[in-house]
Amino acid sequence: MKKFIVGLVAVSVILMACSNVGSSPKATVQKFYQTLEKQDYKTMGTIATPETIQLVTMFGPKLQGMAASYGKVTSIEEKIDGDTAVVTIKFENGEETSIDLVKIDGKWKISMSMNK
Repeated sequence: MKKFIVGLVAVSVILMACSNVGSSPKATVQKFYQTLEKQDYKTMGTIATPETIQLVTMFGPKLQGMAASYGKVTSIEEKIDGDTAVVTIKFENGEETSIDLVKIDGKWKISMSMNK
């Protein structure tokens, strides 16, 4: 559960602009941050799995204020293995978290679950 919340916080503090959403895991995570911040669940549906959207809907309001404790993102790295990827995010406070993605119909989507 903590890893899930840390993952959501990680997504919510990425402040980089992105283009070509879905074309890379990094760009997808960056766009996910923007939709999470705006609570734009319609757009989120295009870049996240249904289970991820359910979890964000449940826990999204609890994320208010948590992002500040992690500080700024110091690095973002992606590792792609076929139709799965992991984006690892490191923060100023030393925290590190990984966001899983899956490729569905040629587009990268955030894939979070309560089991992680």
